Amino acid sequence: MKRALCIFLCLALLLPALGCSALSGRELCLEFLTAISQGEYDLAYDMLDPAVQAEPIPADSENEADIAAAKQAEAEKEANGRITRERFKQKYTAVFEVLGITAVAYENVEIDEGDIFTTATFTGVYTSELAGDMEERFKLVAVRSGGRWVIEWEPGLIFPDMEWGDTVRKAAIRAQRGEIVADGQLLAATVGKLSVYAVPSRIKDVPLFVSQAAILLGMTESAVQKRLDKAYNDLAVLKQFYMDELTATVREQLLSIEGVGIDEGNYAEARQYPYGDMLAHILGYVGMVSAETADKTEALVDEMNQGRNPDDGLYATDSQVGKLGLEKQYEEVLRGKDGYCVFIQTGEGLNRRTLYTKPVEDGYDLCLTINMALQERLDFILECELMDEETAGAVVVMDPKTGAIQAMASWPSYDLNLFARGISSTAYAKLTGQKNTPLYNRLTQGLYPPGSVLKAFTAAATLDTGTIDETYEFKGEIEDDYWLPTEFGPWMGSKIKRAQVRHRYLPTLNLRSAIVYSDNIFFANAALLMGWDKFAPYMEKVGLNSAVPFDLNVANPQLHNESDTDLSQMLLAESGYGQGQVLITPLQMAAMFCAFANEGDVPTPYLIEGLYKENGIKYDTVSLTVPKTWREDVVSAHALEIILPYLKDVVQRDLNGTGRGLRVTSVQVAAKTGTAEIGNDKSREIAWFAGFRCDVEPEQERLVLVMLEVPTNGPYSDTKFTIARDLLRMDAP
Repeated sequence: MKRALCIFLCLALLLPALGCSALSGRELCLEFLTAISQGEYDLAYDMLDPAVQAEPIPADSENEADIAAAKQAEAEKEANGRITRERFKQKYTAVFEVLGITAVAYENVEIDEGDIFTTATFTGVYTSELAGDMEERFKLVAVRSGGRWVIEWEPGLIFPDMEWGDTVRKAAIRAQRGEIVADGQLLAATVGKLSVYAVPSRIKDVPLFVSQAAILLGMTESAVQKRLDKAYNDLAVLKQFYMDELTATVREQLLSIEGVGIDEGNYAEARQYPYGDMLAHILGYVGMVSAETADKTEALVDEMNQGRNPDDGLYATDSQVGKLGLEKQYEEVLRGKDGYCVFIQTGEGLNRRTLYTKPVEDGYDLCLTINMALQERLDFILECELMDEETAGAVVVMDPKTGAIQAMASWPSYDLNLFARGISSTAYAKLTGQKNTPLYNRLTQGLYPPGSVLKAFTAAATLDTGTIDETYEFKGEIEDDYWLPTEFGPWMGSKIKRAQVRHRYLPTLNLRSAIVYSDNIFFANAALLMGWDKFAPYMEKVGLNSAVPFDLNVANPQLHNESDTDLSQMLLAESGYGQGQVLITPLQMAAMFCAFANEGDVPTPYLIEGLYKENGIKYDTVSLTVPKTWREDVVSAHALEIILPYLKDVVQRDLNGTGRGLRVTSVQVAAKTGTAEIGNDKSREIAWFAGFRCDVEPEQERLVLVMLEVPTNGPYSDTKFTIARDLLRMDAP
């Protein structure tokens, strides 16, 4: 970078163009300052006392080790008060570049001229892009030697504090990764690691030390020796552990070895998840940047650094970054911006003086909307109810008015700490080998046929499109719970089968009884009466055309396969009762069902309550999430007035509705149940429940959606009710 340099030395303007040998002591001092201020370091070096100058030490070869040895030899010379031309130039340029010095001015120059010594005292002003004007008081000495005047140079002419062997360094100050919290509880935190280190100067018997340390640390002797060989400033970190990994016994044995020390938290940090598997699919985890190959990893690092200021800290191949979930989605917010300090470093590696500090900006903390007591209750219920690898599921609990997520879980889950600490191949194989795939995020990525839960929207569609009204009664011919829809032209599909209900206390097949008993025939007929031209636009309006916005990516739902051009009558009939090709994530189904509790609007679900910044013992609010509506008026007020009472009837035991197993008596609940097939597998099914509290105070609003993958014939027929009941009743957390 080109620097504009200036000097305010009136006498320097009068100097004749003389050689150094013809200059007086006074003139040489002024000439030296002029050369430095103008960046003419070769000229300045020629003015130095030969006793200070040193010849460069060439490397024996281009081998890295030889080059390093040559540089080390030059550094040793410098420590003894001698400096080569190259190192002289490098010292000035490095200092000025690291501080962004754009101008150098020497002012208030006072010269005391003698026959042997000439002393110049002056104020040096460095104009720095970082630190502004930096003023220092200097003393320059010229000495008459061998018939000519020379400069007695020392590093203190760069900064008064500098001594021989000192350098100016720029050291990064790492930003602290933000935490993820809910209800004041830490869900993801950065913690210090234990560092077992050695002090080589205290080791009396190196082979014995290496042998003992290797056994206790689980390392090879060669690995321990390599660590010792890389000691810096009489310290070598041998191995690092999480706080709970080193037993008290091993710690005691290590500390009994002469030369071993254990540091807690100063040399390394790591990400920790105190609740282990809670919200694992939502939180995600932190790990090293990685891709399939080294080249792809480098490309990924380059991509992550695009647009990032190097002074804020760049990613490297060994950087810890968010790999999944919120840790990945909010990487930039959580990571923060590194700071740095520019300081004079002694030959021993100590900080002699800090010249400039760029403050670190720690990452923001994410505060979640999660009710921790409710979340813990949900996890406990799932653990108790879903006991084997034949079962899986997802549960969403949210405020249907605001969209705030109160609790959620994809089951089975997995311990995030396994990945944060570096999972073993054995543990990973065990996880991936489970039939119910613990690593799969069913909440936001699982696409399932919604089954009869969708019938509530089919009902609204028939009313809002004017296809039928609440007085409509189905009059088609039903034989043994089967109906062949011949009145819609040639029928190319199979018969429509209704669910078997032993006791229908509402014998008329109308909209009310169809919702209460979840009648496939009624809703297949309703969809056929509407036709694709009315049914599809309505379903797209409620959300079956795009993924619901969320703090994490949500898989796109579908009404039918986009590549399927045969939108047949049979597909339309099946879609009317939530089968066919309809697919949706549990999160989106929960958000959509909120419309029945939220005056027809679908809220935008959200998990991040706000971003906060630690400020001493306080937290400053950076931003708060404002509840939003995703889709407005997807269910009309007229349709709600008719359908909402029917959804309440679903859970009434005296009507024998499909939700009679809920048995929540402390509050009125409106709900819809559903069952869907998993492809052609008749041995397994998708069991749905969606329900919400009615007529409660705003702080008590709650909607619960349960989706389970369970065996068709087994002990799980009422499990969805058991889970929902515990979350909906008024004494729930």
